Amino acid sequence: MRTILLSLLLIVAACASTSANDLKSMPIAEVCYLGMVEPEKQQMVLDEVRRRNEDCNKYSAEIAKIRDLEARAGMNPGGTSPVESSGSGAQRGGGMGRGY
Repeated sequence: MRTILLSLLLIVAACASTSANDLKSMPIAEVCYLGMVEPEKQQMVLDEVRRRNEDCNKYSAEIAKIRDLEARAGMNPGGTSPVESSGSGAQRGGGMGRGY
């Protein structure tokens, strides 16, 4: 848990200056999440995911944990994240349903 929280802090601190070299040292789930929350960095993230020959869909559970930690830390007001609105498969159910 501490590792994930520390990783999140590093992501937030590095968002303004993330380079392709920085992505190489990040876990793949964090790389994928960065591409979801920073649209201007999507191409760089896609290049890194291809370089690693990975698929972000395999890491949806880890991405959801990162999203939840950010929501709890108040980094994402309203609790809605780009992951949920993008339809990437990392959505979670729960709460009150719409009923229709």
